[in-house]
Amino acid sequence: MITLKSRHEFNESIAKNGYSKRAFARKSGVSESTLIQISNGNQSPRPETARKIYDALQQNFDDIFVIESTEKQEVTK
Repeated sequence: MITLKSRHEFNESIAKNGYSKRAFARKSGVSESTLIQISNGNQSPRPETARKIYDALQQNFDDIFVIESTEKQEVTK
């Protein structure tokens, strides 16, 4: 699952680039509702959505996102 490294830093990065969330959604080609859900930590972006976001911010994937394992870890006894 792809998640934001930091919601605060992500939202700050959008603002520092001179965008409102609505304007950034238009620039990146991501729907405003999807962008808001991702920025609030309520939704994980699909890989192609993550690419649109980091491309629009002119950053690398690892600057914004992390990949978390969704596999359940077995407990050894």
